[in-house]
Amino acid sequence: MFNKLTPIALAIAGAITVSAAPVQAKVTQHEYVKDSILVVYKDNATKSERLSAQRLVRGSIRDVNADGVDDKFANLMGGKLANLSLRSGSDVSKAIKMISQHPAVKYAEPNYVIKAVGTPDDPSFASLWGMNNTGQDGGTADADIDAVEAWDISTGDTDVVVAVIDTGVDYNHEDLQGNIWTNPNEIAGNGIDDDGNGVIDDIHGYSAIDDDGDPMDGNGHGTHVSGTIGAKGNNGVGVAGVNWDVSIIGCQFLDAGGSGSTAGAIACIDYVTNLKVNHGVDVKASNNSWGGGGFSQALKDSIESGGDAGILFVAAAGNGAYDNDASPSYPASYDSAAVMAVASTDRNDNMSGFSQYGLTSVDIGAPGSAILSTTPGNNYSSFNGTSMATPHVVGAAALVWSINPDLTIDEMKQLLMDSGDSNADLTGKTVSGARLNVATALDMADPSPSYRFTVTPSSQTIEAGSAASYDFSVGSVADWDGTVALTVEVSPALDGVSLSTDSVMAGDNFTLDVMTAAATPWGDYTITVSGDDGAIQKSKSVSLGILPQGIEDYPYSNDDPVSIPDNDSNGIVSTIEVADDLQVFGVTADVNITHTWSGDLIVTLTSPEGTESVLHNRSGGSADDVVESWDLADFNGEMAMGTWTLSVSDNAAADLGTLNSWGIIISGVGDTAPAAPVAGFDYSAEGLSVSFTNTSTDANDDIVSYSWDFGDMGTSTDMSPSHTYASAGSYAVSLTVTDAEGNTDTANMNVDVFDNVITAEVLRAKLSRRGSALVDLTWDGANGNSVDIYRDGEMVATTENDGRYRDRFTNAPASVEYTICETGSSLCSDPITAQF
Repeated sequence: MFNKLTPIALAIAGAITVSAAPVQAKVTQHEYVKDSILVVYKDNATKSERLSAQRLVRGSIRDVNADGVDDKFANLMGGKLANLSLRSGSDVSKAIKMISQHPAVKYAEPNYVIKAVGTPDDPSFASLWGMNNTGQDGGTADADIDAVEAWDISTGDTDVVVAVIDTGVDYNHEDLQGNIWTNPNEIAGNGIDDDGNGVIDDIHGYSAIDDDGDPMDGNGHGTHVSGTIGAKGNNGVGVAGVNWDVSIIGCQFLDAGGSGSTAGAIACIDYVTNLKVNHGVDVKASNNSWGGGGFSQALKDSIESGGDAGILFVAAAGNGAYDNDASPSYPASYDSAAVMAVASTDRNDNMSGFSQYGLTSVDIGAPGSAILSTTPGNNYSSFNGTSMATPHVVGAAALVWSINPDLTIDEMKQLLMDSGDSNADLTGKTVSGARLNVATALDMADPSPSYRFTVTPSSQTIEAGSAASYDFSVGSVADWDGTVALTVEVSPALDGVSLSTDSVMAGDNFTLDVMTAAATPWGDYTITVSGDDGAIQKSKSVSLGILPQGIEDYPYSNDDPVSIPDNDSNGIVSTIEVADDLQVFGVTADVNITHTWSGDLIVTLTSPEGTESVLHNRSGGSADDVVESWDLADFNGEMAMGTWTLSVSDNAAADLGTLNSWGIIISGVGDTAPAAPVAGFDYSAEGLSVSFTNTSTDANDDIVSYSWDFGDMGTSTDMSPSHTYASAGSYAVSLTVTDAEGNTDTANMNVDVFDNVITAEVLRAKLSRRGSALVDLTWDGANGNSVDIYRDGEMVATTENDGRYRDRFTNAPASVEYTICETGSSLCSDPITAQF
């Protein structure tokens, strides 16, 4: 078991950045390798022109045979790609700008730092729930990839070769060594490049870090994903991979800390592509459980070169819990037919809380939470991450290729998506809306003549009274050309379900339509379309969730902090009382915990009916704090009234923390308890004229009247009125609100108004080459002897009210914001911006 000082746990955790909640957009300054850039030359660039471009930035490449081609990338993009090493201390941005102007250069870019995707967890799980979920450890039975059923068809074939591009692989591991690829054209230990692929003694793969033939794993991440793909099965040792028999090539470009570079990733892609194209090694797919850096055209082009050679590039979607459609995460987000991006699911068939997603950019989900697999030194550990989901997909592809090796990567990608189990949590968040099912994939890959149904979407949720439609298509397997009679069944029974036709042939499309009424019972329905061509029966099921009309969101919170005792499994509890008589149709839980080493904590939410949902179960390792949000369906159908309990326990010694606050938002239907309104307002003043904005709230949303007193004998009953004062001064303003039950509340505020207005502007903003800024400001309309100057919200000076001020400072950002205020007064100018 890992403890807090385990080097592997620390190394992998340090390689990951995990966001606490989904975001709409993300702007990142990507880290890049110093003293290194990537360059792609034009098709017609000569050797002398390439050398001329290199000399322009004083760059060099590895070129043993002096042909002007970078030896590391000789097999990609026709040798046009090069990784230029720059002199120490070189300015990478300037080098890129300079060399990009050379007529022989197509484009140049940074050599981004790339990191492993995946976080280690306590290795206490003793069973492979992702392969066969029986409900162990609180899981949901059959929330797995149906590996046991698949093994009745095939357990793999060592003729199928896949590459693990990662931290390397422990090729001596007791549970892996039987499935490690051995280069048939290389003689071990003779110091000769026997197969002429540019790498000496690459018996089991390649290290782009050391530029040699030893991909031994110094981290553990690559060995872990390798075990999921192909730990030897039925050998009485350790675990079993998706394939009991397979050949795994190790390619190391991530170091012991889990970090690497774009150039290293490309070198690995070049290595495996070269093996396939020039050395007869039929590499089918690569596992890529890593990410980071910005968009790299060179990496995308390299991936597509591998795809052109028939290598499927399977990539982890990422662990930041955000939408890759809004904020691309590379390499998973490259728009390429060769890329298959994978999200993570947990043992209850929910999308893992950390998993990134994307309706158009993430293809499928697979088990990735608490996955037990091999780690170096004949060890076994349980890790979390989309890193762990990705090898399930690579393993499934390898198993399918073992029975149908002629499938193209496009066919394989589509087959895996079409054969997955429909999953409500992945619908709308992935292309397929499905979680991997390898048994179904093997069945669909059977080359015997048959037909198959595909459907979009696989799951929908509508409000009673609305309609739903599903688009089906009929595909042919192995030249099947029959006619299929269609029928449809619904469980539980539901009126208004129909098919657009009662028979179809290969290539036909048809629709499943559902019409509901306001009185249609709410709940989850399974609709199954069955086909029969006289000899073969097939079926495809879709899910429909029907919600009652009138669902609204009701927020509740507890802001009382509670200290969490150290190393006490009993922990603490905090409660929220819900007085409203609501039926629950969704809960969002928000928790704010300050705690060093979040991997110590277990956080559980319990409903008034006693249903428990574990929100956080000792994940996160050494990372600080748990500030997260969870969307939960565990309590659906229950009544919300009563005590909701949050339990937090610290289950290891040496770290302390506090539950700062927590809350729930209940989506429900029902009656709310009478509650008094809470009055509130804001205002904005322009001279003597003031605009007031009502901010009052009421849990029942039934405020019926507003009574304003402006402090100068003026009144109003408008919700958000305006008022003009006769003279400058400070006025005591009040707002009283009344709700339908007669409950009232009053808010009071002193409002300062002035008969003058300060106008300000930036006369000049200048930035020196050393980063020192000079800004000249001017203003008018201020009274008094002095004014206060604020820069980005901080007061930087009190100066004479003469209408001019020069501000000097260092370490200037791209812009700063100024406000000028009368000293001792709340009268200020509107903000003005100085751009550099």
